[in-house]
Amino acid sequence: MRASIFILALPLLMTASAYGYFGGEVYYKWWKNPKIAEEMNLTQEQANEIEGIFTSYKEEIIVHQKELRLRESELLSKLKEPQCTREEVMHMTDDIENVKAALTRIKVDMFLKIKNVLTPEQEESLHNIRARYKERKLKEMREQMGLQQGETVQ
Repeated sequence: MRASIFILALPLLMTASAYGYFGGEVYYKWWKNPKIAEEMNLTQEQANEIEGIFTSYKEEIIVHQKELRLRESELLSKLKEPQCTREEVMHMTDDIENVKAALTRIKVDMFLKIKNVLTPEQEESLHNIRARYKERKLKEMREQMGLQQGETVQ
């Protein structure tokens, strides 16, 4: 039972780690990248305002990310214990999901404030830039795994 819970939990934790790895790009200061700023026609005033928004959320995001990593680590440790119970594991899983939800709310709130700084055209441009980045990363992952377009891991 303990092993099967561990096997089920591991992909969830790895997904969270992968999200953190690729999602970390969200915190990349894209508004300071000259190519992106130029493509979006971002003004220096807008960049300064976005920087202020980012700075106001940064510490809170870091605190929640650390809390999430800690709780995931505690869950993995608990799953290794011979006497761990389903109830303990499920309670810890609920705690992890609550931290993830809080982190998501913070990120969305930050995004909405940044979105208010951008014009509709700039927002669309940023969406296109992110879509290109995501597609490039997916292509790189497929190439690393030796997959062709449309193939999936079995």
